[in-house]
Amino acid sequence: MLTRLFSLFEGRHYRYLIVGILVFWINAWFAKWIFTFPYFSEGFFQKNLGNLIALELALICSYPLHKYITWLEGSEDFLKKLVQFHYYSFLGIIIRIFVFALLIFLGFGWLVSSFFSIGFVILLNFVSFDRFVFIPKEESIASNSLSYSAEGEGIGTLETIEEAVIYNRWIASKILDYLGEKNLEIGAGTGTIASITSENFPIDVFDLSKDNYNFLKQRFKSVKNIRNIGQDILSIKTKNYYDCIYSSNVMEHIEEDTKILNHSLSLLKKGGFFVAIVPAMPILYSMFDKKIGHVRRYSKQDIKRWEQSIQPLYKIKWLKRNYFNPIGAIGWLIKMKFLHQKQIKKQDAMIMNSLIPFIAWLDYLPLPFGQSMLLVLKKI
Repeated sequence: MLTRLFSLFEGRHYRYLIVGILVFWINAWFAKWIFTFPYFSEGFFQKNLGNLIALELALICSYPLHKYITWLEGSEDFLKKLVQFHYYSFLGIIIRIFVFALLIFLGFGWLVSSFFSIGFVILLNFVSFDRFVFIPKEESIASNSLSYSAEGEGIGTLETIEEAVIYNRWIASKILDYLGEKNLEIGAGTGTIASITSENFPIDVFDLSKDNYNFLKQRFKSVKNIRNIGQDILSIKTKNYYDCIYSSNVMEHIEEDTKILNHSLSLLKKGGFFVAIVPAMPILYSMFDKKIGHVRRYSKQDIKRWEQSIQPLYKIKWLKRNYFNPIGAIGWLIKMKFLHQKQIKKQDAMIMNSLIPFIAWLDYLPLPFGQSMLLVLKKI
């Protein structure tokens, strides 16, 4: 578990945490030094002024540490980014105070409220610095957004742009444990997940879209572990052949998903795995889901529907039927359901990409909700 979690961290994540600890002690040292002056201990105003000065001195010190060490930048735009750094830092402080006050109001103790408010701001600051302050010019916010057309066959909502490397590796990591010597991906899209799984495992990739099929042939023409590229999985007649058949954000596009499920089980060896990552919670179904061809978002009722379809034909054992990505569920509810956002913006995808190493551990909690579900069946 820990190995899988830490594999999602990149250098800047580790450096951020190390520099953050250093900044904490710098702030504490400045505060201790300032309060040696009697003036800053005389009243409420003076004490808060002392804290504010200590904070400002710590921010001035932390800026070059983050610029040169955490994000490995040079001196370019030093003053401009210093202003941006201060803006997002003070915004984080205001949000921290709000979160702390809200938790106290809800009845949480001082210690719990402090822990969660500080933790929330640590994440918020990392995303703010990573996406809005120390962001490479070629990835500037104005650079664009990614539209998902209704004709985007086989490309799931969560299979985001190629640049979201950490996000895609996080999704792929949920499949890797079940792969064997012979594997197949249903609805490979443009090959985002297959490019990761094929690093260590042989994969056959299939996608109904002619455009995607042609793209996959071109992309993987020199990749040794991509053994076969096809379109219709129903055309495969070899029974009891594969060790694992998986899909990432594909089954929700298929009206007769149980037909694909049962055919996949027929292709699996005894002891083989069927793995599906699907969007979850019908309450999150939005106009955007409909636009990109989602027939459904999955729930426990769909698990029962699958079981009823499988029972007359195959014996299976459920290994996983878990919700995951609760943070994504909240974001989807706000942006897609309430605000009726009509596209997945590149910036949103990259923000999630920055957050994943810090929030991936939530997937190991038995939470009753999430943006997605991981469904794993074993043929017995």
